[in-house]
Formats: sequence, structure tokens, C-alpha cells
Amino acid sequence: MRVLILIFFIFFSLEARSITDHYGRVVEIPDNITKIYAASPPITMSLLAFNPDLVAGLNMKFNETQKKFVGSAANKRVVGGFFGQGKTPNFEILLSIKPDLVVMWGRMSGSDKILDKFKKFKIPVILVKNENIYDLISQFKIYAEITDDKVRADELIAYTKKSLDLVKEMQSDLEKRKKTSYYYAQGIDGLYSECDGSFHIEPFNYAGAKNILECKMSSNYGMEKVTLESVLMGDPDVIVAMEKSFFDSIYSNPQWANLRAVKEKKVFLVPSEPFNYISRPPSFMRLLGIRWLIDSFYPSLRTKSFEDEKKEFERLFFTQRVTDAK
Repeated sequence: MRVLILIFFIFFSLEARSITDHYGRVVEIPDNITKIYAASPPITMSLLAFNPDLVAGLNMKFNETQKKFVGSAANKRVVGGFFGQGKTPNFEILLSIKPDLVVMWGRMSGSDKILDKFKKFKIPVILVKNENIYDLISQFKIYAEITDDKVRADELIAYTKKSLDLVKEMQSDLEKRKKTSYYYAQGIDGLYSECDGSFHIEPFNYAGAKNILECKMSSNYGMEKVTLESVLMGDPDVIVAMEKSFFDSIYSNPQWANLRAVKEKKVFLVPSEPFNYISRPPSFMRLLGIRWLIDSFYPSLRTKSFEDEKKEFERLFFTQRVTDAK
């Protein structure tokens, strides 16, 4: 009898273990994790960077260009996710893909009800922090704990820290220059933007630039409606455009013609391949976005070419990237 009890406990310990998430919750998870459903795009993206093989289901489809970069995650089923604004995943599809684990942003609206639902389905949920770029580090750490792949986590963490320290390394040079002011133009008319404090413009904070807008966030979703008059009054040194249609039209639009950035041809379109460098979703791509912004704002400040930076980034974050995907 004692032997049977001992065998039972040995077997049980091999099949399950406990992990403490970012909010101090002790969660029992399977010992062998092979399929993780991330409940929102930013979390899916950090999981994708860590290991695309772990992605159990998608929040949204990848386009054909993105598919070349995401390895085995390319054609996973679309489950949806908790995007805010009332959007929820398709639980029928979610149950059919049978994830070993769900990873979810801990400050998601209605998280208690969501946790209760997953509890009924007997799917363990790990809550992670996702308030700022620095939280990528803690996400990579918890993926390492879940999968026992510390080597992968360490190399991603090292790159993340290096990116976030760039502005500190440049501080003495930046102090000798006029601080670049910017306007971040979103929407097809360019009249949606972000207030200071929005995590959608965090990369700008790490690029040594100043937002011309003085406003307060109305929600975490961002994309605050602004007036052309407020942009004209701020007269930014640089305009960073999210939408290609707006970028393509700004130089021929008389309403924007008197802005310094337009006169000096300093309007830049945010790169979006394979994913947006700044936001929507805010992801690990922001680490490359910081470098792109610095080069756009202060073109003579850094000696390393952006193309070299981009190749280094893609080798690290897209380990299964198809050669010559562009």
C-alpha cells in the first residue's frame, strides 16, 4: 500500500506543478506545457517572440508578410481575445484547441469574471503585467519558468534592457542638442493621437523626444481625438504618421502646409512590417521602434546603421524567419 501511495505522489508531481504569477497567485499548471493561449495581442506577441511553437491560437489572422516571420504560429486557428471595447474570444474554438495554459493581462477589465469562466473550463490562467515596455522582461522570465527555457529568456531580456538604456547612453550628446518635438498622427485624417502617459507612445519616451500635446488620457485604448489647431499651435519638429494614406497625402494637403515638419520634409511613416514598430498592438517590435525613432529624430547621433540594427533584431526575435522575406 505504501508503495502504491509513493508511486501516486511521484506520478502526480511529474504531471503538475505550481507557479506564482505576477500578481502573487499560486497557480497549478501541467508539468509539460506545449500549448499556450494568450488572451490579448500584446501577450500573444511576447509569447511569439519567445517561442512561436507555444502559440495555441491567435487573436487575429496574420497577413501573408507576417506569416513568413512567425514560424509554426502562422496558420493557427483564430480564437479572438479580450481587446477591450467588449470584445471576447470564441470559447467554443478555444476549448477545441485545448490549451495547457492561458496567459492574460492582470489589469484587464472584468478579469475576475474571466478567471471564473476559465476555472469552470478547468484551464489554468497565469496573470502577467503589461503596463509598459519594461514588463516584457517579466513576461520573458515567466515564460522561462513555465517552459524551463532560461537561455531563450536571457537573450531576449538582454536585448530589451539594452534598448531601454539607449537614451541614457546618449544623454550627454542629447543635452548638447535641442530636444526634438513630435506629433504622433493616427487615423486617416491624422487627427487622433496619444497623451503623455499612454503606453502606446512609450517608444517615444525612450527616444529622447517631447510630445507637443498637453492632454489627459480618457482611456487605456488611446487614440484621443485632437484638433488641427492644437497641432498647428504645437508646430512639431517632426510628425510621425501611423497611417500610410495620411502620410501619402500630407505634403499636398494645404491645411498642414504651414507646419515646420511639413516644410522641412520631416514626416515619417511608422514601419509596419512584419508588425508595427510603435503600437497597435504594442509589442516587442517597440524595441526596434526605439532605434528607428532615434535615427529619425537625431539622424547623426548613432554610428550603427539602422539596417544592421534591423537584421540583428530579426535574427533574434524571428528565429524561424524565412530568408529574404521582404
